[in-house]
Amino acid sequence: MPYAIVTGGARGIGLGIVNALFEHKIVDDVAVIDLKLAPPPDAIAQHVHGFTADVTDDKQVHQAVEAIAAKLGPHPTVLCNNAGGGERDWFENGREGEWETVAVFRRYVDLNLNSVHIVTREVAPRMRDGGVICNTSSIAGQLASPFLAAYAAAKAGVISYSKTCALQLGPKGIRVNAVAPGLIYTRVWEDLGAALGGGDAKARATFEATVRSTVPLGREQTMQDIGRTVAWLCSEQAQNVTGQVIAIDGGITLGGRFDRRE
Repeated sequence: MPYAIVTGGARGIGLGIVNALFEHKIVDDVAVIDLKLAPPPDAIAQHVHGFTADVTDDKQVHQAVEAIAAKLGPHPTVLCNNAGGGERDWFENGREGEWETVAVFRRYVDLNLNSVHIVTREVAPRMRDGGVICNTSSIAGQLASPFLAAYAAAKAGVISYSKTCALQLGPKGIRVNAVAPGLIYTRVWEDLGAALGGGDAKARATFEATVRSTVPLGREQTMQDIGRTVAWLCSEQAQNVTGQVIAIDGGITLGGRFDRRE
């Protein structure tokens, strides 16, 4: 029975990935590892199995993966390292070009980069020929991001780590890629928008202004956009794609400034 493990899959981009894996018939079941589980949508609830763990804690991850293997089988087909982000006070810490504290920098790296290694180290040895790993990075990892220096550095690390894993695991028939989402209005952007714009009431407007000024296609990205790309990377259609990072960003990483006031 082919199944996937998705970290941070209870909501946001992670839930978009879970939905897409089912929609495109990549796997039969999905094990979600999340610190705060939430009920999955009714349409997929029968095939989603939740496991609570802090992905920055190797012991908790080991226990969760052991429980997953006992329930769904010893050999996962797909791993999506998606858990990451930050907290509002972390974003506030870097406002106006201030140096992030060492503690906040470490927390960003722990959640967004170290977690990817912890989970991959636990899951990859259990995968067989044909297995696929897809890591969620960010366009912040491809661009200079003074306001989000620690987050950006960690996400850049995810890209580098993904390429290294692709070389390391290629001889075993396991592919590794990464996606770099652009501007998606998730909880993380609610907090970031509030930090940038000066309060909760301005969070959405700040996000929309950022979309207008930075996205050539002029529209925000969605959880579905990311999910569909991950599903393709995990499908047989991408059987010769490994060590790549795909930006789903409406063209942001091409550079340039735009201002659509209409």
